[in-house]
Amino acid sequence: MNAPQVTKLDNGLRIITEQVHDVDSVALNIRVGVGSRAESANQNGISHFLEHMVFKGTKTRTAFEIAKAFDDIGEAFNASTGRESTSYYAKVLKKDIRAGIDILIDILMNSTFPEDELEREKDVVIQEIFQANDSPSDIIFDKYLEAAYKNQPFSRSILGTQDTVKSFTREDLNNYLNEHYFGENMIFAVAGNVEHEKVSQLTEDFLLKIHSKELKKKEGASYTGGEYLEHRKLDQVHLLVGLPSVSRYDDRYHTFQVLNSVLGSGMSSRLFQEVREKQGLVYSIYSFNSSYTDTGMLSVFAGTDSSNLDKLLKSITTELKKLSTDDLKEEEVNRAKERIKSQILMSRESVSSRAEALGHYYGNYDRYISKNELIEKTSAVTTAEVKKAAGELLSQHEKTTLAAIGEIQPLPSYDKVVSMLRT
Repeated sequence: MNAPQVTKLDNGLRIITEQVHDVDSVALNIRVGVGSRAESANQNGISHFLEHMVFKGTKTRTAFEIAKAFDDIGEAFNASTGRESTSYYAKVLKKDIRAGIDILIDILMNSTFPEDELEREKDVVIQEIFQANDSPSDIIFDKYLEAAYKNQPFSRSILGTQDTVKSFTREDLNNYLNEHYFGENMIFAVAGNVEHEKVSQLTEDFLLKIHSKELKKKEGASYTGGEYLEHRKLDQVHLLVGLPSVSRYDDRYHTFQVLNSVLGSGMSSRLFQEVREKQGLVYSIYSFNSSYTDTGMLSVFAGTDSSNLDKLLKSITTELKKLSTDDLKEEEVNRAKERIKSQILMSRESVSSRAEALGHYYGNYDRYISKNELIEKTSAVTTAEVKKAAGELLSQHEKTTLAAIGEIQPLPSYDKVVSMLRT
């Protein structure tokens, strides 16, 4: 296994490769450092819509020809949009790397956004919005973020709204592409059985045509906390409760990852064992720590019968509070650390995950973070640090975020939930 190699072009775009021997495949990943949080209110959803539209025709290929070309050579090709980045990726055999690179660069640099495809894709994305709205287990996450970051770009739905999507024009897409898809904001990452020199040779001349532009600082996100409640006739109440945690750059990031693992990641976690196995209040319950450029939150999701809501929230808040006390033992923390280290090792097994990791780490940290470094930082977390982090989390109980969809009449009030988290 060779260390990643980097070539930075004159326009700021970085070509990054990691050679992986003894595999036949190559993963290609173009990461753009823009997502939904960069959008104005009128643009909401345009990052995601643009990601759809680049597959709908270029100067030399129709939408069908793009799909057929990928299907002929690839195991997978797709794209994804987040709050802070957008990625376009493909996985091909080593022998087809030239064709894979050609198609991927073509859709990024030569998309024409045909009017007929534009109108048709608006209907597709609006159906995607409707589908999310009809699924309480999906839409609750958007509503939860809206409550946690009130009236901020960070909280808006990645999909946008029916009205904003309907409003998008070819000019809007071209302007957004020109504003955010520039060299300093893009990374071309490749992982697989291929040499760096070959990738550079196949891509440099094309990628140098992408314009250069100075990176602008993102508008900061400010965690406010709050609640979102929606009554629907459902068999279960879908519930999220959380508190502000840390950004991905915070020294305590790995401590919060361990805290989350102890609390609600895995079948041996406290929430799963206490709330599901012992009390039988839920089928699904888990926690997750979300860390971004300048903000973060630790959250708990559960689904339960409305008659169990009070018991459920008391159990969740009790388990959270116990993490800051002597109830938390070193053996339990060590077990959580081992679980995280196993996940780190397994996450790097495929070339696709390696290419994604290259884009993520260079895009966010301007360097590669090896699995060994991640394991060392996880190992270094102490039980005392986890207890302290839990205390810091609970000290912000006044900024609790609560979201629920379903038969919510028996749900304790927001103020009561806040008081439950008071230590």
